[in-house]
Amino acid sequence: MVKIENSKRTILNLAESFLQDKGFNGFSYAHIATELGVKNAAIHYHYPTKEALGCAVVKRYRDRFQLWINNSRVKALSPTDKLDWFFSIYTDTRADKGKVCLVGSMEAEFNSVPEALQEEVKALHKEMLKWLEATLVEGREAGVFQFNGEPANKSALILSTLQGALQMARALGTKKFRDVVEQLKLDLVF
Repeated sequence: MVKIENSKRTILNLAESFLQDKGFNGFSYAHIATELGVKNAAIHYHYPTKEALGCAVVKRYRDRFQLWINNSRVKALSPTDKLDWFFSIYTDTRADKGKVCLVGSMEAEFNSVPEALQEEVKALHKEMLKWLEATLVEGREAGVFQFNGEPANKSALILSTLQGALQMARALGTKKFRDVVEQLKLDLVF
């Protein structure tokens, strides 16, 4: 057993970081064990399989997202402030040494990850798209967002653009990512 305070959380934090940096297939329990200075068995004690670990990371991310969007203070925000917060998730990810978003990382390897993990990724993606769509509808109805087409399609375009911009920023830098975010705002008439 890992003999550190909050060992499960520490393992999840490291696994999330590796997922965003290397992808699911790019790291192993050995990477985490080395970071912690323990044997692989200590990781297996908490998460018997890499699939279970990956599912726990995505589930935790889903839980955090749900906590935020269901917070009464967040619900009271204007549509533009809600969207700014959503963009900040990706800006903060980029600021963290070129990592990509968790969803984008998993989708890039989607066909090669275990089925249970695929289901968690689908659920997270659907939750994010649903919230983004509702925010776009709210903003359109309030007259603060203008865009052509259906909100569901626009939310998919925004999410895929953010994910792609994070990938592109690995090669071209943070400024290019920030330019993309600003363009998304301009396209919605912020």
